[in-house]
Amino acid sequence: MTYKKTLMAMVCLTAVTTGCGTEDIPPGNQGFLFDRTGAMAFYTGGSGIVRDSVLGPGTHYTGLYDEIRDVNCKDENAKEAIDVLTQSDLTVKVDLRITYSADCTSPESLNKIIDQVMSSNDRTVEPANLYTRYILPIIRESLRNRLASVTIEQVKNVRQELRDGIIKDLNDGIKVRGNPILIKILTVSDIKLPIEIVEKNRQIELARQEAEQEQEKQKASKFRLERELFEAQEDRKVKREEAEKTKEVAEINAERDKSVTIKNSEAKLEAKKREAEGIKEVRAQLTTDYLRYLSILKDNEVRLEMARSMAKGTKWYVGPEFIIPPGTEGTVAIQR
Repeated sequence: MTYKKTLMAMVCLTAVTTGCGTEDIPPGNQGFLFDRTGAMAFYTGGSGIVRDSVLGPGTHYTGLYDEIRDVNCKDENAKEAIDVLTQSDLTVKVDLRITYSADCTSPESLNKIIDQVMSSNDRTVEPANLYTRYILPIIRESLRNRLASVTIEQVKNVRQELRDGIIKDLNDGIKVRGNPILIKILTVSDIKLPIEIVEKNRQIELARQEAEQEQEKQKASKFRLERELFEAQEDRKVKREEAEKTKEVAEINAERDKSVTIKNSEAKLEAKKREAEGIKEVRAQLTTDYLRYLSILKDNEVRLEMARSMAKGTKWYVGPEFIIPPGTEGTVAIQR
């Protein structure tokens, strides 16, 4: 009975110690076994970190009391905004973007990290722990040194130069100190000016925009005036051409009217001349006998008319030279 109890106790103890004697190293991590002493190790003592054997990702046997110390070796991205004083005694905020990782290329680098960097959970050294320990102090010092000689007016134009300088300072500092850290990417995403400078620049920009708008208005006004002047000149040109045409037409009409008047006058003069010549010719043809014949003929016509009117009761008065029908204003000459 005692043997059976002892056997069962050993089986249970083996199950317990086996279940509690392993730890996992996640993908992307590397580490070491930390050998320590304690009651369950029967106080035999421990050797600490077992530095000659690097443990990769996976499940590792630790026993009941030993444990794992590991390092996260994956790439990590960090954003940092650092206030820096410039030569102008004004503070700017430099925004950085950094990609980095622990240097896990050798056991020596891993040992340095385990020895120098305190982990957040007393087991795994995370990238944030490395960033605070190795990167941030060098970046702060680099920014202070490089912007101390830069004025606030120049700071916006030195972004690329500042980025190159920070990378150089980081690589040099890491090399000199032997820091087990790798810098993959570093960019200066922005350099933010102080609020008073931003406001001043905003006012300057507003003034510039207003000046440009005023300049555009002046250009538009000048263009409008030039267009109106051109249109007025063209209008005057058209009116002048119309006036010249009207004058030319009037001169032509006047010349034509003058020519017609002259021709009409000449025609009237010619007609009067011909009429005078005709009268002269007719008079030249009237002989004394012909005139006497016409007088007798006219006298007979008058006498005939008198006889007809007297037959109807009309009375005639005979003067020395004329026979006048009563009640009339007309006269009839009778050759005696």
